[in-house]
Amino acid sequence: MHISRFSLFVTFAACLLPAMAQEQPAAPGDAAPQEMQQIVDVQGTRDPDLRPYRTMVKGLDAYADHQRLAPDAPLRFMLVPATPKGKLDGATLHLSAENLSIPIPLAPDGGFTLARNKIAYDANADLVSNKKRDTLRWRADIHTPGLPANVRRLGDLRLECEIRWAVEQDQLSFVRRNLFRMAGGPCHSSLIHVLYPVPRSVAGVQARSGERTLDIRVTDDRQRYVPPLHDQSWDDDTLLTITYADDGTVAAAPVTPPQAALRQ
Repeated sequence: MHISRFSLFVTFAACLLPAMAQEQPAAPGDAAPQEMQQIVDVQGTRDPDLRPYRTMVKGLDAYADHQRLAPDAPLRFMLVPATPKGKLDGATLHLSAENLSIPIPLAPDGGFTLARNKIAYDANADLVSNKKRDTLRWRADIHTPGLPANVRRLGDLRLECEIRWAVEQDQLSFVRRNLFRMAGGPCHSSLIHVLYPVPRSVAGVQARSGERTLDIRVTDDRQRYVPPLHDQSWDDDTLLTITYADDGTVAAAPVTPPQAALRQ
């Protein structure tokens, strides 16, 4: 059965679930319908500080399968507070199951790595934080070495997306999961915008590949930006330079109307 691009978009707008849950609360000015916003608020708080180890292993598999996107970047994960005022102070991680507790070292910035562990896998262990429920989120953290802190490589962002989708897609209902797949998947579809958070307010983000440049869309709250993950005319070595508002050196990038969006 033929499904038009417009009809598919309308379906996404009605059914969108933040499988790749936002790490910042939605701004009051976001244009999403109220019903969709309620879905984000409710579904985005499902035990982000506890995940089955077997599910996280799918992220390890995705990294191995798509490492060509960022061949020099190691796989790292991050714990981040669920709200701007949240803290990581005193946070710990363990792989936990009956008669099993394996500590996972956590860096001061919330970074951690996961190794393949057959004992934890066979025991169906969970990745557990000591923090209260709903206070933390996780994300993949892929950085090619040698780049400045305010510069992101597009292939790194694409690999982060693949890892997150691998881990979180099974949380979607059958219908919603297949809607995303029909569109080509969140990392490959022009219908789905994956929003990437920044640590402070952004003035602008510019992509550059050779002599070619592009001003990247930034959300109204200036806390997230939307890289062109799906657009293969921008190669993996494309660099995105982020200019923060308190730097005061670059004018704000134009904000265009969003399509269906997945918030990190």
